[in-house]
Amino acid sequence: MTLRHALAARFLPPLRAALAPPGALLLPVLMLPTLAAALWLALDPPGEPLPARLLAVGGAAVLAWYMLGGTMTLGTLRAARRARQALARDKAELASLPGQVWASDGSGLILWQNPEAAAAHGDCLGRPIAAPLARLAADPGELHRSLLARLPGRPQAEAEAGHGRLRLSPQAGGTLQIWQYLPPPSVPEADAPTEAPTPAEDRALFELLPAALLRIGPDGRIHAANAAAERMLGTVPTGATLATLLDGLGRPVDAWVDDVLRRRTEPRPEILHRRRSPELHLQVALARDAQGGLLAMLTDASAMKTLEAQFVQSQKMQAIGHLAGGIAHDFNNLLTAISGHCDLLMLRHEKTDPDYADLDQIGQNANRAAALVGQLLAFSRKQTLNPQLMDLRDTLADLTHLLNRLVGERVVLELEHDPELHPIRADRRQVEQVLVNLVVNARDAMAHGGRIIIRTANLARGARPRPRRLPEGDWVTVEVRDEGCGIPPDRLDKIFEPFFTTKRAGEGTGLGLSTVYGIVKQTGGYVFCDSTLGQGTCFSLHFPAHDPARLTEAQAAHAEVAPAPQPQATGGGRVLLVEDEAAVRAFAGRALRMRGFEVIEAESGEHALDLLSGREDAIDVFVTDVVMPGLDGPSWVRRALRDRPNTRVLFISGYSEDVFDDGRSPVPGAAFLQKPFSLASLAETVARLAAADPERRSAGQSDA
Repeated sequence: MTLRHALAARFLPPLRAALAPPGALLLPVLMLPTLAAALWLALDPPGEPLPARLLAVGGAAVLAWYMLGGTMTLGTLRAARRARQALARDKAELASLPGQVWASDGSGLILWQNPEAAAAHGDCLGRPIAAPLARLAADPGELHRSLLARLPGRPQAEAEAGHGRLRLSPQAGGTLQIWQYLPPPSVPEADAPTEAPTPAEDRALFELLPAALLRIGPDGRIHAANAAAERMLGTVPTGATLATLLDGLGRPVDAWVDDVLRRRTEPRPEILHRRRSPELHLQVALARDAQGGLLAMLTDASAMKTLEAQFVQSQKMQAIGHLAGGIAHDFNNLLTAISGHCDLLMLRHEKTDPDYADLDQIGQNANRAAALVGQLLAFSRKQTLNPQLMDLRDTLADLTHLLNRLVGERVVLELEHDPELHPIRADRRQVEQVLVNLVVNARDAMAHGGRIIIRTANLARGARPRPRRLPEGDWVTVEVRDEGCGIPPDRLDKIFEPFFTTKRAGEGTGLGLSTVYGIVKQTGGYVFCDSTLGQGTCFSLHFPAHDPARLTEAQAAHAEVAPAPQPQATGGGRVLLVEDEAAVRAFAGRALRMRGFEVIEAESGEHALDLLSGREDAIDVFVTDVVMPGLDGPSWVRRALRDRPNTRVLFISGYSEDVFDDGRSPVPGAAFLQKPFSLASLAETVARLAAADPERRSAGQSDA
């Protein structure tokens, strides 16, 4: 700095402060007594003495005027001195600020400017701050007033100016004002050689970028945080570590940062969460810089974390479904053998026999176990459905009597229907099971009574409001709402899991809601739950809507079909029984022989084809399991039907996905019998197939 600049910085500001308002107004005021005395002397006749009283009054007035002016001038000079002291104390810190920086006193006179400001606006020392502001805004006075209006209660104020941002930060009680202009980063021309940004430009760019950035030094501590990062994290103290702000890595965050700094690991992005409330998930990506430190970029990952949690929950439910389906398949084989042999034993005992009651207990418990397995199959969406067009209003009307008996006297059941409700395509029996399960749960949630409201409505495409995860389309909605105790938020994600229950031991299996979930999903619908503690719970079921005209046509066609006569459960015929489970094969073979059928047994598909290749006689019915080692049921049946096209087919399986994976039988005209089955149901089904007209069987194949 030259001597001229040093003298100007030392003496011009106080002088201009004295001359500026209100100092500029003091000079004529202070000159008034002197001018009045001089005028009196000029007009006073010579030789005549001035009255003593007039001299005393004039002298006192002059003294009072000068004392008042001195006091005001002294206050202005003291404020200027405080501003200079604050400037001397903070000058080093001001020099490190990015952008163009000016320091002015309380009246707006510029006391100091950094080289960037001098290069952009020239020498402004001793000039009012409005001089450089006039080059940044069309109305510098309005810009100045707007910044001052934003200051109360804040450490600083910002406003747009030019193409950048202007920031005002008062210091030392307002006697020193720091003005900082952050211009936009310049974009070099494509063909022009690029130069490395200066430290000041680098700081300005770091501050202006909309991405949340943290500078981490080689010591692992945060050296700087831009405005976007502080909006996300709050105030970031200089020298703090990343671990004081973020958590959730599974290991110390500082250890992760240190590993990246020491190049022991690659800087892969990690999902962390903010320590302060409310919780916010952030993706943190680290990159090494030229100074040996790190640049951390923070991105809001809350939406991604929510999607990830939903995906994990979906994967977990799918895995549980596969496990439940596999368990159900094996259990159904065991239960078929248990209940089947129990039926065989009961045929050899009279009801008066002492052992008959024990056998009856075995049969009843086997049926209870079969019902439990059926619920597992419902959850895993592998049960057999008989979908048909139906009107939910009719279903609820038929079910109302049963539901009223279930809820008891202290609970009021209310139904609200849309008068133009569209039909749905579903298994009526399964939909009834869903409604019963939800109503029973609602009843159990209201120990002291209350209301259960079942509401049906149409939800048209594009209608609002609608659940966030419900795809666009036409839906039929069923709501089951209660006034019970509600479900805690931390349990809402688990209520559809099998065997999860909030009831006491012995009061529930934990399969009620999992059954609801499986049936609704297998029908092509969605189920959602909203609950508030102490206010109640609402389950919303959404089924795809169908054209009402199709329901009318289906009802008319159903009315024209005459009921078929029931076949006798006995009769002749030759049956090829293929089952890899020896116990099931033994029971089924004995049951069919007892009803007059000739039974040929095979333990696999290959064995069945070998038996057929050496026989010329006709086979009336193929009875086969689906999943077997080697050739499965559909595969060997297709081969056998090439030579025996009129043979009827009965598939038996633990769950229907084995056969009807796409909703259709793999063999046209084939029947299906769900395990576990009773002796009577097996015999009746085989007898019905054996009595069918072969020509109708062939027609069924060709039509399919």
